[in-house]
Amino acid sequence: MIPAMLARRYARALLQLADTPMQREIFGRDLAAFVRSASAPTDGAGGATLLFVLNFGIHKQSERRALLDTVLQRMNLDNTVVKFLQLVFERGRIDGVPQIGDAYADQADALAGRMKATITSARPLAADSVAKLKAALERSTGKTILVDQKVDPSLLGGVVTQVGTYVFDGSVKSQLERMRVALRS
Repeated sequence: MIPAMLARRYARALLQLADTPMQREIFGRDLAAFVRSASAPTDGAGGATLLFVLNFGIHKQSERRALLDTVLQRMNLDNTVVKFLQLVFERGRIDGVPQIGDAYADQADALAGRMKATITSARPLAADSVAKLKAALERSTGKTILVDQKVDPSLLGGVVTQVGTYVFDGSVKSQLERMRVALRS
């Protein structure tokens, strides 16, 4: 794991290597594919992940680099992403690739005019309700909204929506809590 500031720097460096928005999307897709593969537990290594093996200092660095090169070759990733991952490995930061991937996705979304929104409800929402919420958020932010839905039965009813650092809480649970506080004072 690496500090968030360092992950953002690495992500920004990779973003700056992309000449076009399409290339930026390809880099993001390839980086995410590597993170998924390298973070998945392997059967042959006692359930260890590839990132753990690559970062584990008991093996020679040349052996770990050869393993990384073999994996990257088999994954058939963009050459720039391959070189980037090799550089991250050489700098001893390979265990931070998941944080770099997250930072890259956030920065690429910002450049493309996209924002992530998390909609939490007591029960799964109907598709048309999600579409209406998404449209309202897109109108108010002026950006394309990427929706992530969650279910939290403790809300009792209503919806909690988080867009960036803003939280819009329309849940029954919070309304009851506000009423309880108001009645006590």
